[in-house]
Amino acid sequence: MPDIEKDFVHLARMVLPFRTSDIDALVQRGLGAIKKQRPDLEKAIDRLNSALTKQTLVRDAGIRTMPVDLDSRLELLRRDPAPVLPIDPLWPAVVQVVLDNVLLEREKIEHLRAVGLSPTRSILFVGPPGVGKTWAAKWLAERTHMVLYTLDLAAVMSSFLGRTGNNVRAVLDHARQEPSILLLDEFDSIAKRRDESGEIGELKRLVTVLLQTVDDWPDDGILIAATNHPELLDPAVWRRFDRVVVFPFPCKEDIKGLLQTLFPGEIQRLETLTTLFENRSFSDITRAANIVKREAILAGHDNMAAMDNLLFHAVEGHDTKKKLKLAANLRKEGYSERKISEILSISRDTLRKHK
Repeated sequence: MPDIEKDFVHLARMVLPFRTSDIDALVQRGLGAIKKQRPDLEKAIDRLNSALTKQTLVRDAGIRTMPVDLDSRLELLRRDPAPVLPIDPLWPAVVQVVLDNVLLEREKIEHLRAVGLSPTRSILFVGPPGVGKTWAAKWLAERTHMVLYTLDLAAVMSSFLGRTGNNVRAVLDHARQEPSILLLDEFDSIAKRRDESGEIGELKRLVTVLLQTVDDWPDDGILIAATNHPELLDPAVWRRFDRVVVFPFPCKEDIKGLLQTLFPGEIQRLETLTTLFENRSFSDITRAANIVKREAILAGHDNMAAMDNLLFHAVEGHDTKKKLKLAANLRKEGYSERKISEILSISRDTLRKHK
């Protein structure tokens, strides 16, 4: 049965960027009524109401002019005044613990200041694409009710390094003027090793400016740098950040937990799918699952059929030896030889020989 109240809260998140005063009134009235009846949605509604209030204040007060590239006139920053994530993201426990601690520091910032300490002001996110680095920055911005700035490297980088330096300085100066989170994505593009062959003086000076900025970032905001290629970073970078968070690929238990969320109530196939998705990111797994779920819905099939389809696509590219190992798992999960043959694209004769 559809959950109308939950769907309304999700719809309110979706329309947040396109609001008018009429939509504001309708959304707030609906959220108020739902909050009285659904205590389980209270936290989500409170975050939305906070975002509504914050965006109204920003809209009424006006926004400072964003820095632009002098030649292209492209804005150098993307600004999200009140980030709201459509779902609660998943990370490995080792990452979630650090993010929770950063959030706790912000909630108790006056306690820290009273004893001469500052909260975390700078974080370096390290990990392969799709493991949740950008979502982590958005999550922190949502939970701390801060503006989120994201550095647009396509606009900032220039063939004239002197101009790139000016662009980066403009970005940093703008973001530190208000309590905010600044995400420097693909940080290795502008914080490369200063001893790299062919390096010239201007880029070295740019790296120095970045390192000084990390040191001096105000404690009412957070500077977050994210990189997929930590080996390209200047060694001095690592020492300057208050925290370094390494985003690993999810472990088997984390993968199984995600699959249980994506396919609630389905136990069969979980072990095999979990094995197939090792060394894959949450983002990759979610994307693949959503594709087969959409296909199943349009074809009038259920989640079991979607999971079979996911298995079929996930085994593509694996050699016969790997597929035969998977066949043993599928037998344990109750699959017939005919179904295993279809999923693995292996003849039933071959399966019988290696049973």
